[in-house]
Amino acid sequence: MGLVRPPKLLGLPIMYAMVWLFGSVLLFVWVQHMVLLGIAAVLYPILWKAADWDPRFIDVMMTSLQETPPTRNRTVHGGDSYAP
Repeated sequence: MGLVRPPKLLGLPIMYAMVWLFGSVLLFVWVQHMVLLGIAAVLYPILWKAADWDPRFIDVMMTSLQETPPTRNRTVHGGDSYAP
């Protein structure tokens, strides 16, 4: 299980590639300015380096945010406190 690498698209793990592609294309369609293509080109190596550090970071964050909802006493303690 530890040796399984995630599938890649354009050298990025699928989730990183989806965030990069959908984010840049949707912003480009919305704003319709060529500068966004340059910003997307600059973001690619940053995402590639982040994926090199941890290829499953986005998957882990999505799962943890979905499976651990905020507690009712979040405002009291300034964060989630599961102890009474």
